[in-house]
Amino acid sequence: MTKYDAQADSAGSYAAAVEAKRLRGDTHWPEPKQRAPDPETEREIKRLKRALDRKLREAGHG
Repeated sequence: MTKYDAQADSAGSYAAAVEAKRLRGDTHWPEPKQRAPDPETEREIKRLKRALDRKLREAGHG
């Protein structure tokens, strides 16, 4: 008995759904959704940008 592979099952289900839609003539495909930014990552990026700007000002480049 083979072990259940959720990722392969998901990919197979998606491919089957796309093929069924293609066969019935669907032409509209929704745009892929963008992931929402992670608030902690956004804060860290802003902090790093401020630090870079400060270092550039101190070096006379800003």
